[in-house]
Amino acid sequence: MEAKLKEHLIQIADQLTPESTLEDVFEQLSLLSDIETSEQQEKAGETLSHREVEEASKAWLK
Repeated sequence: MEAKLKEHLIQIADQLTPESTLEDVFEQLSLLSDIETSEQQEKAGETLSHREVEEASKAWLK
């Protein structure tokens, strides 16, 4: 995340409106961070297939 922090902040700043709040910036930064983390997990093979999620959710929903 640190490597792309400046890039993310510039992207967010380009989308700010006069009505934007600091909370809006934090939310967008959090979203971009989560997306980046998800992409890294996918590349590392740390994801579940649809079938695996279905099986796991059976136990979660008990």
